[in-house]
Amino acid sequence: MSMTGERHKNAAREMWATTNGTYQKVRPSHDRAAVQYLLQQLGVLDNDLSIQDPSCTYTVLDVGAGTGKCTSVIKDILGKDARVAALDPVAGMLEQLRAVVPGVDTFVGPCESIPLPDNSVKAVISSQSFHFIANVTALREVNRVLVPGGKFGILFSVDDAASPLVHTVFEVIRKYKYPGCPEYFIDTLQDVSWQTCFREAPLFTPLQEHVMPWEKQDALPDIESVVQLFMTFSATAREPEIREECAKTMRERLAANPAVSQNGQPLKVPRLSALYWCTKNMQGQ
Repeated sequence: MSMTGERHKNAAREMWATTNGTYQKVRPSHDRAAVQYLLQQLGVLDNDLSIQDPSCTYTVLDVGAGTGKCTSVIKDILGKDARVAALDPVAGMLEQLRAVVPGVDTFVGPCESIPLPDNSVKAVISSQSFHFIANVTALREVNRVLVPGGKFGILFSVDDAASPLVHTVFEVIRKYKYPGCPEYFIDTLQDVSWQTCFREAPLFTPLQEHVMPWEKQDALPDIESVVQLFMTFSATAREPEIREECAKTMRERLAANPAVSQNGQPLKVPRLSALYWCTKNMQGQ
């Protein structure tokens, strides 16, 4: 793990620790239709779990699961009997996950060292986290725990930069982001350099991609709610005084932008789901 990669991971941990209560409260879940679409591509929707190969310990492993925003949707879609596991390096996040998603086995640790046997998982999903773990070591571990023919899915819930509100917020975050923060921490669709690790080792078939709007879009009651949401972005993991200045600038620019005027209505924050998937390449181990 490079020093740069570790810096990015630390930014995510610092952000959760700094905004703990707010993070869980304001961060959106994931669009159910998008998660269902991805599970379909991973081949875990139509199979009878009761006759699954007993050597396969889990149907789905959610790596970088955090507080369970996506894990809960996966479990709801697959049903209470589905064998689902969650991995995250932050124990406190997994504590929150267990409180809201019963029946999920949790493991504390990084994706670079998954505490599961070889060929033990049918599908691995990284939801809103792969940009933190985009390295060959993590991919080798995902490849190792997948059964032959197993699939790896990546999901990003992306704020639509075509929206004047999102565009304004992104411009502020770019001004105050921590030194060395990559663009894909802000706009994952515009910067896909996180995919480089897939080309560095032939561990998987080429990534397939599908982008779809959220079936049920969110709206926030006011500008302050918008600021609270976007200040949970790990790109803003800075010193307290810089975070305060960032939040202040965000409020001012949103309030001054006529295209963001509420007119007594909630503020829409349009989102897209960016979905990627690939299959374990047996020759790439």
